[in-house]
Amino acid sequence: MNASNSGAQSARPSSYQKLTYIQKAAKVNRKLRTGDITRLAEATGYSITHVSDVVGGKKFNDSLMNAAYDMTRGRISNAVKLSKLTK
Repeated sequence: MNASNSGAQSARPSSYQKLTYIQKAAKVNRKLRTGDITRLAEATGYSITHVSDVVGGKKFNDSLMNAAYDMTRGRISNAVKLSKLTK
């Protein structure tokens, strides 16, 4: 074991790479649903306007973007959802 990696072992594969802030914002925006901004504002304690500005890319807030990413992580994107409806 490396000296710099003396802590607990990670469950992530060795090929794992963290997403950048921009990548998270893009994924969140593809998966947003009606009411998500309000739900996120209530969960984090920020105002709806601030949450909307962060998700829309006008302001920067890493903890808020992480919360938005966690909320939308398991969803399919809106484009995929719509394509399934039109078939």
